[in-house]
Amino acid sequence: MSRKLTFSVTLTFESAINDDNDILEIAKNIARAIKSEADNGQGITTDFSDTYTEKVEVKPQFIDETITLDIV
Repeated sequence: MSRKLTFSVTLTFESAINDDNDILEIAKNIARAIKSEADNGQGITTDFSDTYTEKVEVKPQFIDETITLDIV
């Protein structure tokens, strides 16, 4: 298997979000939420896993920038 897994997540908002800066801020919020769960919650991996999450990367569709947070 792989050390890296990619998931597709779709968010639906009440109104349109068109500004790239707003989209990147949402990506940062997603990355921070995942990091917070890994650091302070029940974690991201399964309950019976011997591994842990090292890094989260969030890449908005149609934007070249990737948000990366180290979790360790």
